Amino acid sequence: MPAVTNPVLIGGTGRSGSTILGRILARHPDLYLTDPEEVRFIANNPGMATALGMRRARWPRSMRAKSLAEKAIKRSQGAYFKRPNNSGLQKWLTMDEMVALGDRYLARFGAEPVEATREFTYAVMDKVAAPAEGRRWVDGTPANARVTDLIEPIYPDCQVIAIIRDGRDVAASFVEQTFGPSEIMQSLREWARRSLRMHQAVQRCRPGRILTIDMLDLVHNAREQSMEQVCTFLDIPLDAGMMQWFADNVSVERAHVGRWRSQFDEQTTSEIDALYRRLVADLRSKGVQIPLET
Repeated sequence: MPAVTNPVLIGGTGRSGSTILGRILARHPDLYLTDPEEVRFIANNPGMATALGMRRARWPRSMRAKSLAEKAIKRSQGAYFKRPNNSGLQKWLTMDEMVALGDRYLARFGAEPVEATREFTYAVMDKVAAPAEGRRWVDGTPANARVTDLIEPIYPDCQVIAIIRDGRDVAASFVEQTFGPSEIMQSLREWARRSLRMHQAVQRCRPGRILTIDMLDLVHNAREQSMEQVCTFLDIPLDAGMMQWFADNVSVERAHVGRWRSQFDEQTTSEIDALYRRLVADLRSKGVQIPLET
């Protein structure tokens, strides 16, 4: 059995606040934020969860599972392993260890997909979270919330905190990064797609496993109440040291709330708002929880 069977997974649409919440929770004595803060190999695509989800899907989709499993292992030994500043999985495992684990995973995956996935994931995470010394570990890979239904068979007792954020701010943040969509309207549509996927994933999970937090409440409207809600959900006491770090380091200004209003010219801002409202209407018709407006 792994050292920890009930990790805390934080996620969202990307650029929605998972990093902020992860760093807040890192100050709680009962929790440990992984290093790297986003392990990625479980939730990203391709990763352990997506390969397992495809293997458990109906034929003919299940025929793609082997290819996804191979790609997931390739990523675990590549982009997720060796990252700048020694911040990837290479900090905790050697390449020889990763290769041995990957070979065993692929050998078992066809006949025992759940068992093979758990064995690989638990072995890697026991290394990555070794400094936790038995405390619950926290991972902030944004995709956690979007594939939480696929992660559930791997960690049935994990808890997921899904963060939602005004899609206009998400899109404005994405276009300033070196990853993700680089054009604002494309970014908005990607936010909507990810929001729907997150909603669908949550609907497929066992009730009570996922807590949804609005970033605007977390950083402005209901700061203490939001943290009380998170701690109650995780069944941990509200910690004074954690709350002091939160007060000193998290603010509306640092979270760039409302950035979409000042980042573009007036015409583009108007077009962003018009598209956003069409996307929100469509999401709302499908039952998706809509973020508070900045």
